[in-house]
Amino acid sequence: MKTILITGGCGYIGSHVCVELIQEGYEVIVIDNLCNSSIEVLKRISKITGSDISFYEKDVRDKSVLLKIFKKHSIDSVMHFAGLKSLRESLEYPMEYYNNNVVGAMTLYEVMAESNCKSIVFSSSASVYGNPHIVPIREDFPLLTSNPYGQSKLIIEKLLQDIFISDGQWNIAILRYFNPVGAHKSGLIGESPNGIPNNLFPY
Repeated sequence: MKTILITGGCGYIGSHVCVELIQEGYEVIVIDNLCNSSIEVLKRISKITGSDISFYEKDVRDKSVLLKIFKKHSIDSVMHFAGLKSLRESLEYPMEYYNNNVVGAMTLYEVMAESNCKSIVFSSSASVYGNPHIVPIREDFPLLTSNPYGQSKLIIEKLLQDIFISDGQWNIAILRYFNPVGAHKSGLIGESPNGIPNNLFPY
């Protein structure tokens, strides 16, 4: 059984991924600081899957915590969903966004390298394309972000590209979402942020 570390696993996308992985027979470990999610989500995931999840209410910027998690568990791969995600808020608090998103990613990847875990799925964003003049957007369109949130995602993408260039043993996938929407068929998990939603459809 492979073990997957899910950062931000109590969030919208992370929680749905947890369900799918567990149902496919993976062992899931979640780290989430709960700044925009709820511990209640884990109870609902357990109810859907019939499985308990190893959970750490910690921040991915805490290297000592990450090292302990990797030492305790034999982690095969990481899916990185943790991060701040409001375009509007990032314009008001750019330093907070760069600190949380970029520093968090750098710390996580450092620990992964030190732990010889070199398989990562990074949750990026369609905001890396900025405001294109033509739609629909294609994957090969220019990357021209228009806000600190998108810029933080693009910096992390560039970081991953450089990591792969320096060490081809890494297995890296980058996902760029366009307004993900919906809920699990059970109705137990879905978009449930703390406060007013920042995504188009839930709003």
